[in-house]
Amino acid sequence: MSDYGIFFDYNNITYRLPVNPEEIEVSSTQAIEKYEILKLGQIAIPTHMELKTYSFECELPHDRLHYVETSGGFKDADFYLDLFKKWREEMTPVRFIVYSNSFNINSLVLIEELTITEKAGEEGDKYVSFKLVEYRNYAKRPPYVVKQTSPTTAVVVNENTSPEESNPKCNDTYIVQPSDTLWFIAKLYYGDGAKYTKIFEANKDLIKNPSLIYPGQKLVIPL
Repeated sequence: MSDYGIFFDYNNITYRLPVNPEEIEVSSTQAIEKYEILKLGQIAIPTHMELKTYSFECELPHDRLHYVETSGGFKDADFYLDLFKKWREEMTPVRFIVYSNSFNINSLVLIEELTITEKAGEEGDKYVSFKLVEYRNYAKRPPYVVKQTSPTTAVVVNENTSPEESNPKCNDTYIVQPSDTLWFIAKLYYGDGAKYTKIFEANKDLIKNPSLIYPGQKLVIPL
């Protein structure tokens, strides 16, 4: 088994692809708005980073071949295709993990495109092309209104919640994967690895040393 691996994680169960793709293409685009300014001409204003996409092709063998990465727990092509079909029909994000000594990806994704090919002479084996799109958690915004509390002050409130519910503590959870560090997880959620102390403080009952975390640990991610 090589030090390079491709995984999908769903409901805290991790599935490794049996054969590594030859390459993975990561696409990242910055959204830019253009304006015409009098006497200055056209200017470009960066607005936000668009969702990343991950594209690659891999083989799903029908039989346990000598080069598969999952020789100890081999599953055939139909097993994986049934998984991908289930995840897509449920319209749910899954975690996409690429692990190597020099290149790591750990991101929630949706399977936007899935192309399955069977080649003559290799019946039963499948070649699958993926296009994955980064998934970002979101929530519906509650209807807020501005209420005047005095002639000079006002407050913004959510009319659908009680005062106790108007400022809930919102957290996420994350299952530690092989090669993860708190710095990496903080970079994933906050865009800044130096904020790893937020995660450490929220999980002191589980983590005694911020430099030591282990695969399978369920961490609270304060948002």
